[in-house]
Amino acid sequence: MPDELENGTTIFIDANIFLYDILDHWKYAESCNRFLEQINMGEYHAVISVMVCNEVFHRVMIAEVVEKYKIEPKFAVRYLKKNWESVRELGKARDAILNISAIENLKIVGIDCTIFGIALEYSQRYGLLSNDAIHLATMKKHGITSIATNDRDFERVDWLNIQKP
Repeated sequence: MPDELENGTTIFIDANIFLYDILDHWKYAESCNRFLEQINMGEYHAVISVMVCNEVFHRVMIAEVVEKYKIEPKFAVRYLKKNWESVRELGKARDAILNISAIENLKIVGIDCTIFGIALEYSQRYGLLSNDAIHLATMKKHGITSIATNDRDFERVDWLNIQKP
């Protein structure tokens, strides 16, 4: 992590950080894994929302079906809807969420109507897509100004301290 993030800082983690680690991204897996270990060891405190968990769950499920059934990614959802029984045979996504929830010093928070209302405002103000706006609104509600992400869309938010592991 860049030097400007002090020990003990609370940071929101975007889904892409987990996905790079879980899916063993050729460029970012090692640094994201090291960052998650720093959280687990207590150097930083982390917060994610159930939306982050949902994003990770969905994308890991898609990656597993692509790998297991040799399907092009653009056809994975259609395949799973048509062959819903195969969802029962997929385990990587569930395991990923269980592993995330086992990280020490990481808190998973819910979202509510208040957060959703703030997200609507942030989407319009900063030009963010729905999930990113919900992440930002969750951060605002919990008083968090640092985010670990590789999503450049957050650079439009002037009050964020962006960390790119």
